[in-house]
Amino acid sequence: MNQGLPAPPRFTPLLMVLLALLSAFTPLSIDMYLPALPTITADLRATAGDLQLTLSAFMLAFGFGQIFYGPAGDRFGRRPVILAGIATYVVASIGCAFAAAADQLVLLRFLQGLAACGSVVLARTMVRDLAEGDQAARAMSLIMACTSMAPMVAPLIGSQVLAFWGWRAIFWVLAGIGVVGLVFSFLRLPESLRPDYRQPLAVVPVLRRFRELLGHRAFMGYALTSTFQFAALMSYLSGVPFVFIEVYGVSPTTFGIIFAGVIVMLTTSNLLNARFAPVLGSATILRHAAIVPAVAGTGMLVLGLIEVRTGAIGLWPFLIFLVPHLAMMALVVPNATVLALQSYPHMAGTASSFMGVMQYGVGALFGVFVGQAFNGTILPMAIALATSGVLCLVSHRLMAPRS
Repeated sequence: MNQGLPAPPRFTPLLMVLLALLSAFTPLSIDMYLPALPTITADLRATAGDLQLTLSAFMLAFGFGQIFYGPAGDRFGRRPVILAGIATYVVASIGCAFAAAADQLVLLRFLQGLAACGSVVLARTMVRDLAEGDQAARAMSLIMACTSMAPMVAPLIGSQVLAFWGWRAIFWVLAGIGVVGLVFSFLRLPESLRPDYRQPLAVVPVLRRFRELLGHRAFMGYALTSTFQFAALMSYLSGVPFVFIEVYGVSPTTFGIIFAGVIVMLTTSNLLNARFAPVLGSATILRHAAIVPAVAGTGMLVLGLIEVRTGAIGLWPFLIFLVPHLAMMALVVPNATVLALQSYPHMAGTASSFMGVMQYGVGALFGVFVGQAFNGTILPMAIALATSGVLCLVSHRLMAPRS
């Protein structure tokens, strides 16, 4: 059947590291400047809501930009689209370093997110190109395990850069990372799109492919399951610097350490999923993992309501529920992603981008809620985490296949 077609590139450890680097643009772009948010707020004479918009603008652009990048990757190939996106990311990061007002930073962060999403969505697509089924889930988890190191070290790096050189230097560091990714990709990134899978980029065929995905119940079930778990992460990222630093008086350095502890749990969960997905199956792991966010989110909400009334809870009891809630990112998202994409090898870029649009679009809306509803307590973040956790479980149980 494949006679005359070039052999696909091998899924080597070097390629996996490169795909992890490409996937790390998102956590690096978000987490490295989180410790600086209060400082940027004061320096630009803005409000917490204004600075939260810099995060939401990045996520909205990152999410909706995938509408273009996925179909473009299906038409022109993965490699040229990734290279173009990284080059634009470097320019946008340098622009952020020169922002003189909050509205300028919001606009530049929007451009930065628009540029970054190409490498991330197409890195995920390349996993689908080169691996199948539970093996794809294993590869996805290993990449996420490597990528999860980024949010573990990014706040620590960001806090140190902030202390010695100020918040603008954080964006210079991001630009430098972009240059490294661009050079590495130019030298080592292969093309994984099969010539017979190339799709037209015209509007009508693209819309037809999106409509096909929207009408597929199993795809939407898995996509929504991962989307609402991802919304929990966005809710956490939007609220945690203000909750930890302003509400509970945590120093930027301690904030980085706590943040790293959460990521250690996330990394461990990714490695466990990579180990057991080929043994137990992605569907089985996902079915059990989807329960945890609903239970943990509800627990956080109960504690939040008690604290608002009594002020007697404090930070540490919340972590008992927060850590497992976020750790399920490693079990829910890679397995749901692989199960959603497995039926679409001929338009993997489009399917991957559609999932990305849902994840980052809905995640940004949850993030906007947390930022705008912030009232000096943990309650808005707890409401968002409880809502996303319950919707994650409901989406899976109502729409995803049982087998």
